[in-house]
Amino acid sequence: MTSPVLIVEDRLLSTDEIVNTLEQMFRRMEMMDVLCGQNFPLYSSGENSDWSVSPGGSWMGGFWAACWWLRAKMTGSAGDRQKAGEISQRLFRKLTADSGYRSLIFWYGAALGEIWLQNAPARELTHSSIAALAHSFDPRLNCIPLGMAMGGLTTGSCAISVDNFASLIQLLCFSREKQYHRIAQCHAETLLAACRGDKGAFHAEASFDGHEFQVKDRAGVWSRGQAWAMLGLSRAAAQWGEPYLSQARAACTYWRDVHKGNLPRNRPDQTEDVKDPSAVVIASLAMLSLARLLPDETSWCKYAHQQISTVLHSPYFTVINPDSAFGSAGLFQGCCYRTRQNREEIVESVWGNFFLVAALAVLAGLIDPYDC
Repeated sequence: MTSPVLIVEDRLLSTDEIVNTLEQMFRRMEMMDVLCGQNFPLYSSGENSDWSVSPGGSWMGGFWAACWWLRAKMTGSAGDRQKAGEISQRLFRKLTADSGYRSLIFWYGAALGEIWLQNAPARELTHSSIAALAHSFDPRLNCIPLGMAMGGLTTGSCAISVDNFASLIQLLCFSREKQYHRIAQCHAETLLAACRGDKGAFHAEASFDGHEFQVKDRAGVWSRGQAWAMLGLSRAAAQWGEPYLSQARAACTYWRDVHKGNLPRNRPDQTEDVKDPSAVVIASLAMLSLARLLPDETSWCKYAHQQISTVLHSPYFTVINPDSAFGSAGLFQGCCYRTRQNREEIVESVWGNFFLVAALAVLAGLIDPYDC
């Protein structure tokens, strides 16, 4: 698949542009809701195509609730709050899933409802998910393994991944129980030892072979994996300081030096020029968080603003298309995703939409970067 030609502007998004974009993306949520009904939207490969949906949401379901939690926080609408709560409660069935991705589901799908709106059912679901997730801690591996459900496959019981690094720390440390904080820190220590490469680059995943964790890929060769690692390190640094703060700065520096402000390829080591703008958005959230921890280094905040502006000024984001029957304003078709076993496509996804909305809200000063 060939990526569109990019016309990148250096101009930073203004506050008015950010607010207008948020309004467009909120309207797009309404269209998605009509198309998907009681199912969870996963991804769509085009503005007029059907959404791939799931009755349970897979690992993405929490992001659909998160979109509505954030919308409710910003609009103050009782209807939006009710919608978010209804979606959140439908995630209950994932509590017992054999997957470390439960942290993605319940941090975004439930905990944000408690943080932003003090929603009592979301609070109860959050604490149930914390206990369930912590129960999966494997002392032999010193981490919560990826598990065999929702993409973990047969190796999941002995694997650790950067994808859920940030959400696992945030969810477990949201509890007041110190035992859960200790589990989160053990997991972070294991992931750092298993997946950290040289000069701030990270491997996406590692598997325990009975003696030690082994990696299969070269560090830094998956752009979104590097971004996930950056986000997780920023959360670990906020919780525990060093060595995570130094590692977060190194990982962000690696990103900046390798990509030099451009939209990254999904796999920088491959010749196929498939971009992944969603990786930029996640990486930018990590940098906005790092800037909070290093107040004398405001360059990270400016760089993140530039990166998000580049995404919004690129062909991957549609501001308005009056010829579209579906109304494509607010369409972020910038997520590289494996839609089939051997096929990766640029899609619109529910998690990509949430992270972009969240990043814009952070830039506008509407939410804290540590809530995303």
